Amino acid sequence: MNWHIVSDSSCDLFSLPCEGADIDFFTIPFIIRVGDQEYIDDEHISVEEMLTANENHREMAKTACPGPQAWLDAFSEPGPVLAFTISGALSGSYNSACTARDMLLETEPDKEIAIIDTHATGPETVLIIRRACRLIQEGLPLARIAELLREEAARTHIAFALSSYHNLIKAGRVNRLIGLIAGHLGFWGIGMGDDNGEIVIRGKARGLKHMIRFLAEEIRKTGLAGKEIVISHCMNPEAAQMLRDQLCSLFEHITVDILPTRGLDSFYAERHGLIVGF
Repeated sequence: MNWHIVSDSSCDLFSLPCEGADIDFFTIPFIIRVGDQEYIDDEHISVEEMLTANENHREMAKTACPGPQAWLDAFSEPGPVLAFTISGALSGSYNSACTARDMLLETEPDKEIAIIDTHATGPETVLIIRRACRLIQEGLPLARIAELLREEAARTHIAFALSSYHNLIKAGRVNRLIGLIAGHLGFWGIGMGDDNGEIVIRGKARGLKHMIRFLAEEIRKTGLAGKEIVISHCMNPEAAQMLRDQLCSLFEHITVDILPTRGLDSFYAERHGLIVGF
């Protein structure tokens, strides 16, 4: 029996270590619209080009989630399907996936499909998908796997650090002058995802080293439910490595993996931003 793991492109992954004869992996891209230009969040996207266009565009760019037909096409392959979406509080991707599932079940009532709202994005989704691979390999049925993954989503967390405020300014969430001054002076905004999958700002830090200490301390205060951490970075591998080193000094026997952000999470994190799943 061939299993299918499907995710929207918020997951920052293109492939899985466990992908093989019994598990395949497919991602469905978001679309990022900057003015009249569309950027499809697949393996061909130029993150640098998209970020530069967004930084030079005065209006707020828009993102479009995958529609039901894209999910339906992915769900139609034979075998059980596990689907993962960005937080439903941030996007309509989860609702699109559910609509596609309901459409398919009308014609294939025995089709096994489970959809997981990760209440997160990027690296936290990576952790949940990795758990899915392990549970599949243990031979558990889909319903039990889905139950365990929803528990996993509830106990994992996401943290982030932003050095750019272009999107927040254009969205009206930060005063333009304050945002420009903060960016010019090297202030990072540090936040966490809450239990509803929404973003909560925890504070600010001036300078890279202070940001690393602040972010690591927020993770320490929240606590680790497991031994895996994933850091996604938007064109900032040096800061990701610094954070990795700091986390390894705080916690024993952990693994910390570093990934580049795909298009959607690059849009959210902005240039040099970090997102951490733990």
